[in-house]
Amino acid sequence: MKKIILFLAAIAIFATSCVEKDAFTIKGKLPNGTYDGQQVYLKTLDENWKDLVAVDTVDVVDGEFVFKGLAKDGAKIHFISLDDAPDNMNRPVLVVVEPGQIEVSLDSISTVKGTPLNNACQAFNTKSEAIQNEMMSISSKLRDDSTNTGNKAELEKQYEDKYNVWTKETFNFVKENIENQLGVYFLSRNFYRFSAEQLNELIPSIKPEYKSIARIQKVEKVAKALDATSVGKTFTDIKGKTPEGKDIALADFAGKGKYVLVDFWASWCPPCRAEMPKLVELYKQYSAKGVEIVGISLDKTNEDWVKGIKNLNITWPQISDLKFWDSEGAAIYGVSSIPHLMLLDKDGKILARGLNAEEATKKIEELLK
Repeated sequence: MKKIILFLAAIAIFATSCVEKDAFTIKGKLPNGTYDGQQVYLKTLDENWKDLVAVDTVDVVDGEFVFKGLAKDGAKIHFISLDDAPDNMNRPVLVVVEPGQIEVSLDSISTVKGTPLNNACQAFNTKSEAIQNEMMSISSKLRDDSTNTGNKAELEKQYEDKYNVWTKETFNFVKENIENQLGVYFLSRNFYRFSAEQLNELIPSIKPEYKSIARIQKVEKVAKALDATSVGKTFTDIKGKTPEGKDIALADFAGKGKYVLVDFWASWCPPCRAEMPKLVELYKQYSAKGVEIVGISLDKTNEDWVKGIKNLNITWPQISDLKFWDSEGAAIYGVSSIPHLMLLDKDGKILARGLNAEEATKKIEELLK
């Protein structure tokens, strides 16, 4: 009898240890009294990673809330959101549900900490926000001092340097976590900032369980397109319509004995519009010296496209299928962010990609020496 009791006690201890091993607790805090009585939702990603689905709900009591459960499937991304949040708190806060006690503070600046992945994510977010704040400060200076050409060039360089640092930090964070859901999720949100080489470094480490998700399939598709249209490759044709509705193709210009600068842009894109005066100047200076520009527009309507062309003083050939981000031309070249400039040599081979207007101008100047 004693042996049976000891055996049952051992089973009970083992079962308790298993529960404790997988158990998680999320302790949340809000400004005391402000949100009492409101509901807080714990949500997870749906199977396509498009929408959030609520899996638990609790009330705010004395400025606090608690979620408890078991992380049986390992660390998974969840989000916490309020039933009725003000503008500065209306975005769901990412939380990695993993064993342990997770501390969440919801405020104008929210924090999540307490477990390994949440600590890593918080450290990255803090660093990322600091860099983005610096970029916003530089942008503000650019707006305030737009007439000072020398200062503008220096500020633009500072902005680009900060952007590159931000991209590097993001890539490193994704790389460190690519074998878990957190890293794959951040990849799906930031892949457009990574080079083909970076994507090819990350993709092989993605677990098979995430390969069927549409967002990840898009990342893989973009990586393949970037490989197929990398520097040194012969251009792939893009077909579409002119603003007047006539058939037109990139092949009408590329490989015809001129350097061709391909500009992926859209009238609704502020950075594209900001770059356009430099391209207008480039075209004035070099169009008679063997340089052509061809615009590939990601506009949604012909009316907006035509209006943008007129307002921005664009005089070079234009191609579009008016499919916005579903643009077939953008898909062929793996273009996920605009503006995106690509330079072709006289035979139609790709000389450079991802240039800005200033870089394109310098490159063309070198080629025409």
